[in-house]
Amino acid sequence: MPEYEYVGDGRPDGTIVGRASTEKVGFWGIAPITQPTNSAQAALTLVTAMSANFGFSTSAAFNAFTAQLENIRANLVLMGLLKGS
Repeated sequence: MPEYEYVGDGRPDGTIVGRASTEKVGFWGIAPITQPTNSAQAALTLVTAMSANFGFSTSAAFNAFTAQLENIRANLVLMGLLKGS
């Protein structure tokens, strides 16, 4: 029978990992890091009524989306939540 160690203590409101953005967290043996920040994490607005450009009003909007997606992937790899290679 498997034996597991649980992080939470069963409180009804859930479990938080890391008390502040400056506290380091890591997963699956990766060295812990503080909460990633980057200007590419800003919210993006897509234009869904367009039949062309896949919902992006300009190529700059598409490039911003691509940069944001690459940033998210890099941060997931840094935290150990995604293998990355």
